[in-house]
Amino acid sequence: MGEILNIFILAILPLLAGILIFVGFFRNNTIVIRRFAKYFNIAYLVYALGFLINYNTNSELQYVVNLKNYNILFGFDVLGMILSTLVIFIVTICMIVAKSTLINKQKLFYSFALFFEASAVLLFCVQNLYLFCLALFFEIFCAYILISNFALPKGKITADRYAILNFSCSLASMGAMTLISAVLIKNSIYPNIQNLVQVSSELSSVVQFLAFFAIALLVFAKLPIFPFHKILQGTIEGLCAPLCFVFLTEFILGFFIFIKFNMYALNYVFGLIAPYLAIVAMVNVIYFAFLAIGSKDIKKSFAYFCFSQMLLSIPSLASINIDGVCGAIYQIISQSLILLGLFLCYCFVVQIFKTTKLPFMGGLASYAPKLAALTFVLTLAGANLPLTCGFVSRFLCILGGFSTEVYTQNTIWMCTLFIIPVFILGMIYVIKTFQNIFFGAGECSASKASDLLRHRWIALLIVGSLIIILGVFPYYLGEILSRYADMIVSMFSF
Repeated sequence: MGEILNIFILAILPLLAGILIFVGFFRNNTIVIRRFAKYFNIAYLVYALGFLINYNTNSELQYVVNLKNYNILFGFDVLGMILSTLVIFIVTICMIVAKSTLINKQKLFYSFALFFEASAVLLFCVQNLYLFCLALFFEIFCAYILISNFALPKGKITADRYAILNFSCSLASMGAMTLISAVLIKNSIYPNIQNLVQVSSELSSVVQFLAFFAIALLVFAKLPIFPFHKILQGTIEGLCAPLCFVFLTEFILGFFIFIKFNMYALNYVFGLIAPYLAIVAMVNVIYFAFLAIGSKDIKKSFAYFCFSQMLLSIPSLASINIDGVCGAIYQIISQSLILLGLFLCYCFVVQIFKTTKLPFMGGLASYAPKLAALTFVLTLAGANLPLTCGFVSRFLCILGGFSTEVYTQNTIWMCTLFIIPVFILGMIYVIKTFQNIFFGAGECSASKASDLLRHRWIALLIVGSLIIILGVFPYYLGEILSRYADMIVSMFSF
């Protein structure tokens, strides 16, 4: 009974809360709706944190619900539980920020934000392949509704393209999972992720390669490489502050699907092409890093910066060792928090200047000292300085790359060397952007400048504090991740 209750609370409760708002239970009272959604999500986050702290990291799955009559398996593995908590935290911060940003359609926003959150958590805990595909389609639908209704005009233009790309890639992945399911059922094995892991080595190489590349299409639509990046780039440019959880969750889900299916379940194919994946990813990382520095539009450059930082997890995974896998996971966690804080700051700056063009910004520090101080802290985190979680993740990525035992070690070593110039390019980008906004040559008018409102200041302070805490005390999370990484690496033999 306890297992069913935990699964119900973590995977189903946000969906029920969203339904209450959507059907008009609160009689369209925007203040009540906003407060209910915000305080519900805070309580939900506290529960998820408590669940994570008490989680038994010695087992692959804990609190598994197996509905035997339907052969449906639910359960969180270590990675799924950590990333679920991260997504819940990001959505909670965005709901706090939304107070003074969203004026209209608040009922629609909060209900679909909760639907989106529920679909993401379901993707982390569903083990049945068919239910995984259904949750994936629901997540894309909720993201489309949010983008098309609440994005800025430029974001609305890309909403249809975003939905078409993700639905197309999801169909390809669904086809791959259907193929795998057919093979498993033929051998009297029920199609779920755990069974796939156990028998993947017995599948034919053709089936494994087809499934690997079909699922990789979905991954690279969410964790973009060239030329998939264009659509998500346009979406990021058009998003307002409360919607940043959409693209950050896309990054997190893309990484989760990649490590869960492409690396863990289909480890034979991953072991063969890991060096080539590292090369492709690192080329994209450097390409996006240069584009970020060269762009004069703050949101466009930020989108390139996001892609560059998030894709660093792929070469780290390709090293196939404990340090590399830990570094990749820590990279996704740390960069999600850093990008969350920076995007919120940049959105607040755009609201003040009424433009996204960096040459028309400057001199804001005198008029918005709180915003300048918090952006400075987040800028240092974006530069991955010591005592921030970004430094820990980058250190582990480099350590994992140089201690790899992959059959083409030289390839991984060369890709790892390029992490250092990417580190420098990222530092140049965040420092240059901060300088232009707060101490640039442009003059900020006192009549239009305003400092942070209390709820925005609190949200940024929470994000900045968590970044420092994870940088100063990485041991607890690192110990959990090392056990999970050891399980992943043990699937490979060299």
